[in-house]
Amino acid sequence: MNNRYSGGSVANVFLKEPGWKVRALTRNPTSIKSQALAAQGANVVQVDINVPVTLLAAFEGANAIFAVSDFWGLYSDPTNKDKASLGQTLNVWAGEHETQQLKNIIEAAAKVLTLERFILSSLSNAAKWSKGKYTYVYHFDSKAKAAEYCEETYPELWAKTSIYQPGFFLGYYTLNGLSQLTKSAGVVQSIGHVDPDVKLPFIAAEEDSGPFVRALIQDTAGKNLIGYRGWLTTRELAEKFSQATALKTEVITLLKGHFPPSVPTELKAELEDNLAYWSEFGYEGRDDPTVIHPRDVS
Repeated sequence: MNNRYSGGSVANVFLKEPGWKVRALTRNPTSIKSQALAAQGANVVQVDINVPVTLLAAFEGANAIFAVSDFWGLYSDPTNKDKASLGQTLNVWAGEHETQQLKNIIEAAAKVLTLERFILSSLSNAAKWSKGKYTYVYHFDSKAKAAEYCEETYPELWAKTSIYQPGFFLGYYTLNGLSQLTKSAGVVQSIGHVDPDVKLPFIAAEEDSGPFVRALIQDTAGKNLIGYRGWLTTRELAEKFSQATALKTEVITLLKGHFPPSVPTELKAELEDNLAYWSEFGYEGRDDPTVIHPRDVS
């Protein structure tokens, strides 16, 4: 499966790997990125993860499957803005829908007789590892619930499965949003709610995901990898940015409850719980004994 970061990275790595054929599954095979993969030799196939029968056909004969979903894509898609049921917020709907999409993928993958390795892109279960303290981190828990579904419902598939948890995307600092870098009075600023002294796993997903997934596919199953290229505080990250660019960089931490006017009301509780969870229990759910690090895979 593909998305704008991880999926393309995985496809690019295996297009260069001898003996592998890449089938890139996408909603839009005519997109620029899809066509770029096709030009490199990928078999680009149109699928709809909301329609399981399209997955069954696309998975036929596969030896390895990498599955990745996109909570924020669901949440920000204007065609989904009215899909939440009465009394339900859009982010709750997006979380439930993402879980169902991943269940569709899991159910289809379980039927692939040729499958040797299933890699599921997921994140830690904030509600579980915080012992119920942080329950609004829908974009983490929605993925973790799908992994739990796979383990409980399809033990034979689970025996072939490894989990890939991507760290915090460095790309977010160049996109519109809370993490985007801005320049004011000659100083580059990073404005956000993350405690500047809490270490986070940072990843350039468009470059790093492919090698991490390749390592998981080549290794034995049953891994739960937190993928990153550096484990840094935002303060340390700002210092490295300054060293690399010769630009002065400062980190501005917003107080709890303070968000730009552009942040929708339903997201404020989710983002607050998310960042508090990272600070107290770790991005990866540090009490999870199954988590391994890049040094632990070949």
